[in-house]
Amino acid sequence: MNFTRRRFGKGLALGAGGCLLAPLVARLEAEAAGVDPAQPRFVFLVEGNGLWPQHVQPIGIPRQEERLENTQKTLNAVTELEDISLSKADAELPPSLEPLARHRKRLTIVQGLSGRICGGGHSNEYGGLGCYPRTGGPRAATIDAALSKSVPAIFQHVALGISRDMRSDIIYDCSSAGPNQKVPIYTNPALAYDVLFSKVLRGNPQDEALAQRHLLDAVVEDTKRLERHFAGPEREKLQQYWQAFESISQRQSRLGDVDPRRIKPMSDKYKSDVETDRLDAHFELAALALATGMTNVVTLASGVGSRNFEITFKGLGINANKHHIGHFQVDGANEMAIKIRQFHMELVARLMDQLAALPEGSGTMLDNTVIVYLSENAEGHHSTCYEWPVVMLGNLGGRLNAGDRYLCFPKYGHRSHRTMANLYNTFLHAVGDRRKRFGMRDVVLDTAIDQDGPLPEFLA
Repeated sequence: MNFTRRRFGKGLALGAGGCLLAPLVARLEAEAAGVDPAQPRFVFLVEGNGLWPQHVQPIGIPRQEERLENTQKTLNAVTELEDISLSKADAELPPSLEPLARHRKRLTIVQGLSGRICGGGHSNEYGGLGCYPRTGGPRAATIDAALSKSVPAIFQHVALGISRDMRSDIIYDCSSAGPNQKVPIYTNPALAYDVLFSKVLRGNPQDEALAQRHLLDAVVEDTKRLERHFAGPEREKLQQYWQAFESISQRQSRLGDVDPRRIKPMSDKYKSDVETDRLDAHFELAALALATGMTNVVTLASGVGSRNFEITFKGLGINANKHHIGHFQVDGANEMAIKIRQFHMELVARLMDQLAALPEGSGTMLDNTVIVYLSENAEGHHSTCYEWPVVMLGNLGGRLNAGDRYLCFPKYGHRSHRTMANLYNTFLHAVGDRRKRFGMRDVVLDTAIDQDGPLPEFLA
């Protein structure tokens, strides 16, 4: 089948959805020609204020811990690698991760890695994804930007997020493309939509909602028109794509149909000043950008960075900001933190559902995606970085040995201890970037501790 992108753009004369569908057509062309079109994808969900280890510890798998000298903090005390099947151990998900229950076969919980090179404190900022000291700004590419070079797309890397200041459009807080090359994080979903899809109209909320709906409708119609150019399994997959796009469009239709005078200021999540609405909109944008092949790497930053960790999740009925929650300065701080994490996991589960509905190769787009949930500030609000909890979902189409798994690496300083740099290098090796080292070495660790290369426990 000689179905080139030029023919796609000119011969078929598709409308507004044309540029969005070009990567999809390329995948279907490849599959029709007997070539596996599967493309690795990465989503990094980065939450500020630290990810407390106990909040991701499976119920039924005891956490071995010891008290950090002269503090009230407890740290990982494991001396031998724990590698446990969640299902065989009959482990239950902790409350923070309960929304992921339907995807638990894809779930991997990682404990015990460290990132002391970052420094810790209130925020590691760029160091969290870059494995270098937090002071001095970006020193090198962070892992999300580094991966994007191995899985290129129309947009090499898309970064979206929410900040303390809901009036902001763009912030810079955790992602960099290289030394002093800060990656802009779009905090205004309407602006991000405009940049990604060039269809947002400004000024009138009804026009804006209609523009969003019309673009999605155009994608649906153009996808339907493509059906006659494909046969057999490719046509069936194309039908699943337009059905998925149509479901997203229908969610926008109600906003476009009502009288603009009846639209309340915060009724449209793309223009809302409520942080939960904005993050919800960003996840929807991420789903559409990934589904259309606009990008293969997305970073979603939730209240990350030195000032943004003071964000307040008013949309969840929480009136205390995360700074106070992190310090346990309010009653019910632990429950508030769990509620916030559950909200994030609900959005992750929905994104996974959307990718699972889109066929790719012999499986779905979800099969070739890994979602990484962590904090740029390691294990706590005032972090030490002796341990750095990570939640992973997916296995990159079998490139990673992950899913239905709990791993806890030996404690900091032990001969078998490993670092976040090892984990990030594992992701790079999985997509063909076989560099020896990612980030900077922790010079305090004994030289016998291997800080270079990937984690063999994860490489398939």
